[in-house]
Amino acid sequence: MTGLAEFLAAEVGEGSFPGAVALVGDGDAVREIAAAGNAVLEPERIPVSEDTLFDLASLTKPLVCGALAVAALPSLDPTSSPGRYLPGWKATRYDGISLESLLTHTSGLPAWYPVYSRGEGALAYGRTLATIEPEGRPSERVIYSDLNFLVFGDILEVHFSAPLDATFAALVSRPAGSGASFLPGRSPSVAATEKGDRTERRMAEAMAISYPHFRSGVVWGEVHDGNAYRRGGVAGNAGLFGTARDVWRLARPWLDSSRRDFTRDRTPGLLEARGLAWQGSRGAGSAVPAMPDSAFGHTGFTGTSLWIDPEAGKIAVLLTNRVHPEARPVDFNAVRRRFHERLW
Repeated sequence: MTGLAEFLAAEVGEGSFPGAVALVGDGDAVREIAAAGNAVLEPERIPVSEDTLFDLASLTKPLVCGALAVAALPSLDPTSSPGRYLPGWKATRYDGISLESLLTHTSGLPAWYPVYSRGEGALAYGRTLATIEPEGRPSERVIYSDLNFLVFGDILEVHFSAPLDATFAALVSRPAGSGASFLPGRSPSVAATEKGDRTERRMAEAMAISYPHFRSGVVWGEVHDGNAYRRGGVAGNAGLFGTARDVWRLARPWLDSSRRDFTRDRTPGLLEARGLAWQGSRGAGSAVPAMPDSAFGHTGFTGTSLWIDPEAGKIAVLLTNRVHPEARPVDFNAVRRRFHERLW
């Protein structure tokens, strides 16, 4: 055993996060799991348990969009243009952007934009996303951007002719035996996140963008990410909630060699390794040197992390509420690395 309980207790004591669950498993079973701290500090105090639901944030990208892209093959061609599905994307400024470039964050789209500031809901988002100018040429560099997956989520809804959450439940979570889902609602079993949308308020202000409807209370039972929340709580970039075991169950199919084409390094000439919806260990701030080149994973702003080592058959899950009740200036990739150093 790797002393996960001691690790979590020490990090809670250092102020890295209020509460967390850590899990290490393989394709057959959960080998160790531990919980520590509090799921909610405000407006009341609720301890974390192994069954606490966390806002998985950007783990939504590989676990929902990546998995549904697998389910859509071979009819969903990664080399095709978004304009095949979204008429607004036929504009010439998007020439060269492909589904693969969205999934590898090489489309050139900017890192972030408060899409909701120009209208809320899926239809308004579609109009806004079709007007945002790229910051670079496709395949020129990796620009990690939620916009890529907002667009890709729209494409999946067109492809499957169904809402993203319904398709995910039918094709991914239920077959995997996972309870991960969108729109959990406020309850003692759900970890809280940030108070007052403070992070996105600051980000919008830095862009000189005014928005009058930021939330004022603690975000609890709703997705933390503002773009996902104001789309209706279901989006390709964020919105999924789950327990550590839920994440482990969704990760297990990715150990299969049939999915290696999705997780291989598709950006060898760039500064970091990116697969289709996944990040490789090369250039990843949360990875550790002992991870093999074939390892892949993803992180989430709320304090989540999933890494998979297909050579060792290892799955490592760290779920925290590090932004509750505020996002403090903690080097969270250093926290993730300390977790991974215990496992590799």
